[in-house]
Amino acid sequence: MLWRTVLRSSSATWLAPLLAAFVALLLSDDLTAGVTHGYWPSALGAAAFALPFVAPACAAAGAWEGSRLTRGNVARWAPTRSALGIALPLLVPVFVLGAVGIAVAAALTISTGRPGVGTPPIGMVVVWLVILAAHAMAGFLLGKRLPLVVAAPIALVLSFVLTAYPAALEPLWLRHMVTGGMSSCCSLDQVPSWRAAASAVVLGIGVIGACALALTGVRRQARTFVISAALVVGLAGSGWLAYGLPADPVSARSDDQLQCNGQEPRVCLWPELPRPALVRESASDAKDRLHQAGLTVPSTLTMEEHPGKGALFIGAWADPTAVEVRAGLGTALLPSGPPACAQSGSAFPGAAAYGPTAAWLAMTAGADVQEVAGRYGEKESAVAKRVMKASHDKQLAWFQHNNKALRDCTTHPAPIPSPGAQETSR
Repeated sequence: MLWRTVLRSSSATWLAPLLAAFVALLLSDDLTAGVTHGYWPSALGAAAFALPFVAPACAAAGAWEGSRLTRGNVARWAPTRSALGIALPLLVPVFVLGAVGIAVAAALTISTGRPGVGTPPIGMVVVWLVILAAHAMAGFLLGKRLPLVVAAPIALVLSFVLTAYPAALEPLWLRHMVTGGMSSCCSLDQVPSWRAAASAVVLGIGVIGACALALTGVRRQARTFVISAALVVGLAGSGWLAYGLPADPVSARSDDQLQCNGQEPRVCLWPELPRPALVRESASDAKDRLHQAGLTVPSTLTMEEHPGKGALFIGAWADPTAVEVRAGLGTALLPSGPPACAQSGSAFPGAAAYGPTAAWLAMTAGADVQEVAGRYGEKESAVAKRVMKASHDKQLAWFQHNNKALRDCTTHPAPIPSPGAQETSR
């Protein structure tokens, strides 16, 4: 059959503009809501949100083509060609349909994120194509076995359920087997988990292999065995790779990609961060202010979440303001979470100290008082302002006491020191 005839007669040809319009008009807000500006993995990963809608379109179109093939009795017209050889030309437009749908989604997320540093993670595209091919071939096989009026709706609904509903089920790692877990990726300090992506690819290849074997001329008993084996291997391998992964499967980004400038302090930022000069100036000024207040701040300030000795993690923002930088540097001096005793169920009286102490650190670092109040609360901000009326030594003692209270389960928050002659510390 000529390719122009295949394209003209394929259901995917008239479905493509409908699918593109659906993605562009109805999914655009959800696709672009969580894109991290300037970062390729986030811009492409967010496009995976469209998979539960694009994959069912491929499955339904594949079922349509499979049913049309059966109704036309084409297999008997071309006895010298295998069933797989007949099916593949009919499935090509269905693959293109899926590529069009996901390409529209990617165009929306890329235009929102506007990544300009580095190269696109092509591996994400490979994962999408494998998933879409698996749904198209499974739909085609269903269409060959059932009437069109039954096959297309069943393929559409089953495909949607299998891609969309695992995200609401336990255990969490089940969702990664069907979509690769890329839609929530990534902040600037993260990269996608290769295990989640590989899990979806392995399952997709298992389904594709089973469908291809079902279309071959292997004897019935042998065909049943090899098809079952392909599905079992795909499911087992996919489950093994995804097992134990959290809801958002990401890995820490290599610190080799950080761009560091300056000496005191040395500020290390991800290359995609907009307005790096503002971040470096704010961080440097905040460090000086905190140092004048009597606090010890490491000489290296970094966006790497788990820095080594002599470095301090100051935040993982996508587009920070000066207040966020100053507040991030201040709160980096506090514990990142409750102590182990609190996590085991013990009373934690020091928890009440976090808000006022964080607000005091942000104000001491030079953050605007009104913005600090909006960030930590009016009550916490009021306490911090009262503390700042005390002398330099009293403020420092108050901070050290609260810092200790946040690290054990026995120390209570320090009372607000009485006002006194305040030394200039900013």
